[in-house]
Parts: sequence; C-alpha cells; structure tokens
Amino acid sequence: MRMTFGIWLVAFAAVAGFASPSQAAHCGLCRYPTRCVAPEQCCPPAATTVCYQPVVERHEQVCYRPVHKTCYQPENYTTYRTVQETTCVAEKYTVQRPVTEYYDTVRSYTVQRPVQETHLECRTYTVNRPVTRSFQVAIPYCTMHPVYETCYRDVVETRYKPCVQEYTVQIPYCVMKPVYEQHVRTHSYTVQRPVVEEYQVPVTYCVNRPVYEQHTRAIPYTTYRTETQQYTVQIPYTTCRPVYEQHVREHRYVTYRTETQPYQVAIPYTTYRTVQECQSYCVPITTYRTEVDYVPQTRVSYVKEPVYTERVEKICTGHYETVTECIPGPVVTRCVRLPGSCVFDPCTCTSHYCPGQVVKEQVQCPPRTVCRKVWVPREECRVVRDCHMVCKPVCTTVQVPVCRKVCQTEMRTCTRTVCRVVPEHCCRYETRVRCYKVPEEKVCQIPYTTCRMVQEQHVRCETRVHCYKVPEHHVRYCNYTTCRMVPETCVKMVTQRRCYTVCEVKTCCIPYTTCRMVPEQHMRCETRRHCYSVPYQVCRKVPYQVCHMVKQDHVRYETRCVTECVQEQCVRQVPVTTCRLVCEQRQCVVRQCRVNYVCEERVRYVPHTTCKVIPETHCRMVPHTTCTMEPYTVSYCVKRYVPVCVPSCNSCP
Repeated sequence: MRMTFGIWLVAFAAVAGFASPSQAAHCGLCRYPTRCVAPEQCCPPAATTVCYQPVVERHEQVCYRPVHKTCYQPENYTTYRTVQETTCVAEKYTVQRPVTEYYDTVRSYTVQRPVQETHLECRTYTVNRPVTRSFQVAIPYCTMHPVYETCYRDVVETRYKPCVQEYTVQIPYCVMKPVYEQHVRTHSYTVQRPVVEEYQVPVTYCVNRPVYEQHTRAIPYTTYRTETQQYTVQIPYTTCRPVYEQHVREHRYVTYRTETQPYQVAIPYTTYRTVQECQSYCVPITTYRTEVDYVPQTRVSYVKEPVYTERVEKICTGHYETVTECIPGPVVTRCVRLPGSCVFDPCTCTSHYCPGQVVKEQVQCPPRTVCRKVWVPREECRVVRDCHMVCKPVCTTVQVPVCRKVCQTEMRTCTRTVCRVVPEHCCRYETRVRCYKVPEEKVCQIPYTTCRMVQEQHVRCETRVHCYKVPEHHVRYCNYTTCRMVPETCVKMVTQRRCYTVCEVKTCCIPYTTCRMVPEQHMRCETRRHCYSVPYQVCRKVPYQVCHMVKQDHVRYETRCVTECVQEQCVRQVPVTTCRLVCEQRQCVVRQCRVNYVCEERVRYVPHTTCKVIPETHCRMVPHTTCTMEPYTVSYCVKRYVPVCVPSCNSCP
C-alpha cells in the first residue's frame, strides 16, 4: 500500500512541475489550443473541476507467531547432606564459693524521753444565765357554726314504657328537639367592705448592754536550752583484700581439614521427540427436533357467588328526656340596719337623727331552675341482612400444547492430528568433586586467673555528739477582757390595726338559659317490628339541705414568755501540761556478717560437634521448551484518495 501511494505521489509531482502555471490547473486538460475552433462555432469552452474520490483497497499480509511446546525429561543429580554428631568432653575448673559468717556486736546509745506533767489552775469568769417567766393572756374570738336542715320536694318525671308492634309499612315517629332561650335577671346583694384603722400602743422592753473590762495576769513557763558535748569512739572493723594469681592450663581439641578429590560419573538421560500423525474417526452427533402435540385437559375454576341470610338482633337504644329541677338558692349573711330615732339636744335645742344598730341576719337566695337530659334506654329487634361469598366450581376443557423432543443420531467423519512422543536414550559424563574431612589434633594454652580474699584488721575513730537539755524559767503577762451585761429598760411605740366592716348594696345581672322541647315529625321504615314508647308519670321526693349560720363566742388562752438575764460568777479548773526531757542510756545488738571464699573444683561437660557429609542421589523432571514459528494471514484495509476531473459549463467568451 505504501509503494502504491508513493508512485501516485511522484506522478502528481511530475505533472505539476512540467506544466505551466495556467495549464497545470486541471492536470493538463487545458493544453489543447483554442484557435482550432471556428469562430462561427459559438460553443462555450470546456471547463473541468478536479475532485478527489476515496478508494478503499484490501491487502493481506503474512505474519509469524511463536508456538512454545514444553516437555519434561528425567535428570539425576546428587546432593550432599551434612550430619552433625555431638559428643560431650569432661572439663575440670575451679570456682570460689562464698561462705557467709554472721556475728553480733553490742552498741550503746543515749536517747531523750519526754516526760509530761499536768496540773490544774483555778480561773474565775462571769456568765449571764437567762431566766424565763411565762404568763397567760385571754383572747376572745367569735366563730360561725353552720346548722344544716334536710328538706324534701316532689319531682314529677315522665318515663316511657317500650311497646313492640309488628308491621311492614312506614311508621312516623316524633323526636323532641330542645330549644334553648337566654334570659337575664337582676340580683341585689349586700357585701361587707372592710375598713382598717391604725393606732399606736406603747410597749416596754428590757435590753442588756455589754460592759467590757481589761485585766492582766502573769503566766510562768519553762523553756529548755539544748547543750551539746562531743566525744570520740574507736570502732574496729575487718576488710577483705582480693589477691589475684595467674595460671595456665593445656586444652587439646580436634579440627577437621577439608580435602577434595575429582571423579567422573556417567549419567544416562532420555530425550523425547514429538511425531505428528493424522487419523480419521467417526463421531456420533445427536440432534433434537421439537414436536408439538395438543392434549385436551379439564380445568376447574372457582367463581364466587353472593348468598344473603337474614337474622334478628336485639339492639339497645333509647332517647333523651328533659327533666326540670328546682335548686334552692344558697344561704347568705347580710347586714340590716334597724330603724333609728330622733334625739333632742337640750344644749342646742335641736333634734338630730340617730341611726339604728346594724344586725346580721341569714337570708336564703331565690331558687334556680335547671333543665337536664335523662337517657331513657329501650330495646329494639331489627332484621339484619348478611351477605357472604360462596365459591362455585366451573369445569372447562382446554387444549394444552405439549412439546416433546425427538432425537436423531448420525455419524460424522472427523480428522485429527495425534502427537506421539518417541523416546531417545543418551549418556553424558559429568565431573564431580568428592569432599572428605581429615582430623588433626591441636593443643592450646588457656590462661586463667584465680582470686582469694586476705583479711585485714583496721580501727577507725568516730566523733559523736551528746545532746542534753538545760531548763530555764520565765514569766509572761497576758491581757484579757471580761464582759458583763447591764440591763436597760426601753419603750417603743407599736402600730396596731383595727378592722371593721361597712355594708354596701350591689346589683348584678345573672344570665340563665331555659330549655323547651319542640316536637319534630320523622318517618322510618322497618321490616318486621316497630317499637314505640308509652309515657307515664312518676313522682319522687328529692332531698336538699338548708344551711343556717349560728354565732358562737369563744375565749382562748395564749401563753407568753419573758426572758431576763441574771449574772453569775463561776470557777473552773483548767489543766496545764508541761513537758521535760529525761536522758536514758540504751543498748542494742547489731548483727554483722563477713564473707569468706573457699576454692572448689568442679567438672563440666563441654559439647563438641563434628560434621560429616553424606551424598544422596535424586531424580527430577527437567522441562525443555521448543519454539516454532507458525504463519498466519492478517487482512487490513487502506483508504486513499484518487483525483477525478469533472466537467463544468461556463458562458461563451
């Protein structure tokens, strides 16, 4: 493809190079002279246009790819395994075993033991002892005691008796609909307005004023001054000095020197050569053909049908009845002023009006009427119609297609290539080296050092300090303050309040609701039974309570306490503790130890390891890979562009 494209490119360059600029515009098509045409021939000159048309060419190329084949060949090889043998050799050595010796030493020392002494001192002080005096005060008060009375009133109620009548027509019935009306009534009542009046009362009380006095007392005390005294003590002690000695001992050991010896070994091996053979064989091929048969089949389907049943049920129902009740009003306390009188004053010769006394009386408020609804139950028998679905089987016959496979076997001849491996026996010689150990006995001098301890006696002088206490007596003065309470009488004004009530009349509007029943006509349809109610009157007594307030006077006694302070002189014993130090001589036993080293000979076993090489022969399969080049064909497409001249029409010159 590349060669073809190069040829076309060279040809196109040659044409473009030899043609004139005007004549090479269309690959030489315009080189013909225009004068050969007669003037009378008014024919337009031919004009051409060069276009490039794509052309696809298909090429094939032969390539080679490697094909690897691997086969295994047996191969014998020898390995050497090292075997270690360990033997123990007895060896003597000397050690120094420490021996510890314990002994006791008596040491004397001085301690100072504190001795505490306690004595009592008398101290006088003043205290204020509170004395409480109690007395009783009579306080009168008034309470209102309620007295309840039970009364009865007659209440007429209308009840309905249920009656059952069977019929199959529409029955009208009446329902009482409550209608509520709003009303307002005016209610006058008297309230007690509290009036508070303040006044002052003198109150006498007693307070205690503290009076402080300064005093001074002498307190003797003892201090101890520490005195030190130095002295020297000789302390004997023993030290151990190590003495080292050098020794040499002979140590015999065996070493092995490795020597090699070459030799040749004949190794037989087998190679395998692949031989290809073509064989023909018959292969049975089974094909399956699908055949469809139609088989009649009966199918059962279920259809749900409704089934209606009727049953009679007792239903508990009822209606509301409006009952009117009269509730008595509450009992309240009101203040009423009695009629006054005219009094003549002889000093001014005039008469003035004196109002009467205000008296409290119990007044019962007017009753109120309350309408409430009462549920009147009744039973009705109604016919209830139930519907449930019942499954009904329906049988239909359907042609069902059944597919079955029909097998057909035929013999087909195939060709195959069989590769057969032909073994070839060969022999090769391999040079090997045999290694063996030659023992050699050697002697070496091992130096070692022994140590023994030599005792030395020494004496050291130690300076010690002896401390003792010297008592010193001192006196210090302490200032203290005493406090005594002086009673004083004071008077203060206490503001008290007096409360009384003033009657006032007020008026309020009380809304209330009345209820009346308005009948409404309705129609209902029943299948079997109709239940209606027959009213009848029932009279019952309703109890209610009336409350009257009864005034009762009482007197309670209140216990009050007054506390006074009385001064008393007291004496107490205060314990005072002093401490002094007493020197004591003590002794203690100190346990010490010294270490002596004793030489001992011991035997230890030192392991010696020797190595021995043992040859071993093994067989392994060695892979041999052969590579052959296999040809194959590759197709590819090449797209190139070819110039094409297309004529075009122009106007006459």
